[in-house]
Amino acid sequence: MFHDAVSRLGAAPLITYYDADSRIELSGTTFANWVMKTANLFDDLGGDADEPLSLGLAETAPGHWVSLVWAAAAWFAGAEVRPGVADAAAFAVVGPDDPRRGRVTVACSLHPLGRGFPQPPADATDYAEVLAQPDAALPGAPDGEGAAWPGVTNAERDRVAPRRDRRLFRDPVAGWDFLAEALVAPVLGGGSSVIVAGLDDGEVGRISASERVS
Repeated sequence: MFHDAVSRLGAAPLITYYDADSRIELSGTTFANWVMKTANLFDDLGGDADEPLSLGLAETAPGHWVSLVWAAAAWFAGAEVRPGVADAAAFAVVGPDDPRRGRVTVACSLHPLGRGFPQPPADATDYAEVLAQPDAALPGAPDGEGAAWPGVTNAERDRVAPRRDRRLFRDPVAGWDFLAEALVAPVLGGGSSVIVAGLDDGEVGRISASERVS
């Protein structure tokens, strides 16, 4: 169900991300394109649906739009997502200041426009290589009872209550509850999420009013 929902996303806003330096809005269509490109990069680098993806970004930048794209891309490819970077991880995705590495590692600059590093990251692929990938991909075929997240099956992910509202999330912490409400629920229901990181009460209030969150 999640795979089909990603493929059907349209032009309405899905994820709007704010931090001290930027406001990035991704429509459903744009988000889906990033997901397809990222799933293709995962495949090209040897990602295996039978091995979990270690998402370091889920710990260090859980609300960043790149972290959400990677979670959706892993599921689209049929892989489980695990927060953090496990010892001897097969495939790891980390932020710009995270020294942890897996057998294969993708490092993300978290540049507002998805640009890469000025210098190539050590022992890792620059996520900016995703821009050369096609924005169409065939989804994997995950078993409904296979894992989407530690303790959460694909079937349980697909049963997250869909939502159609526009909701604000402030300084989210890593965990399934955030991912389910900020990503899975609006993808399934046609809603959207405004995610704010590192801003003060006044700025959050202004954003809440301007974005017309529920």
